[in-house]
Amino acid sequence: MSEPRQSPEEVTQNLPRFPPRPTDTAPLYPADELMKLQSIMDNRPGQPLPPPPPAARSKTTWVGKALALVGVAVVSGFVWWVLQPSDPVDQQVAKPQKTAGEYEFTTVPELPEPVKDSDCAAHATSQTQAFFKTTPCVQLTRAFYTAKLPNGSTVYSSVSVVKMKSTDEARQLRELTQKDGTGNVKDLVLDKAISVPPLTTLANGGYASEQRDQLVVIVESDSPTRGADALAHNKEMKKVSNDAIRLASSFGN
Repeated sequence: MSEPRQSPEEVTQNLPRFPPRPTDTAPLYPADELMKLQSIMDNRPGQPLPPPPPAARSKTTWVGKALALVGVAVVSGFVWWVLQPSDPVDQQVAKPQKTAGEYEFTTVPELPEPVKDSDCAAHATSQTQAFFKTTPCVQLTRAFYTAKLPNGSTVYSSVSVVKMKSTDEARQLRELTQKDGTGNVKDLVLDKAISVPPLTTLANGGYASEQRDQLVVIVESDSPTRGADALAHNKEMKKVSNDAIRLASSFGN
């Protein structure tokens, strides 16, 4: 069966018009084709990547700073470990020694350094002198100091260090000098090595002694200024002598 023939007016209406008029309908593309086209355009070579959103940039910056701080800590710890001294594990730590005491002692210009002698009998009195004649010492070292009391009075101290041949002989010497009326090692005032008028000896003040193996430390202290209470004065002088015993550590015996 043959199709009906169109009139010249109908053929003219069906022909496309150039350029299209606003009223003409544009051709439509399927949605999947549009998505493929967009993907091709986005992945073209040479195109810069889009910047990350603000939240992502902030997180990346924080992580970078944290890693940098961790790196600094690791390097600092390594440097500290390298610089530590390599002491043996079983080595004992040296303890600081107390050198200060209750009184501040100073030497005198007349005798700035300790004096030494090997003849102890020549510098002793009474039974102590007799002891040294039968039991000679190895060395006698003596030094002279001054100290100030809280009231401003000056105290003079004679420190003697006697070195004996044995610990037992040192014990015998100390026991002998601790008794009354048995004599002693001469203080430097009594031995006329130092002049402190009106004092002629320090034996009337305060006495103290201590044994250190073969060494016997003997200290006598006195002051020209005396109060009315003789017992209180002697007690205070003995206190000074006890404090002055520590000075013997600097003699180097």
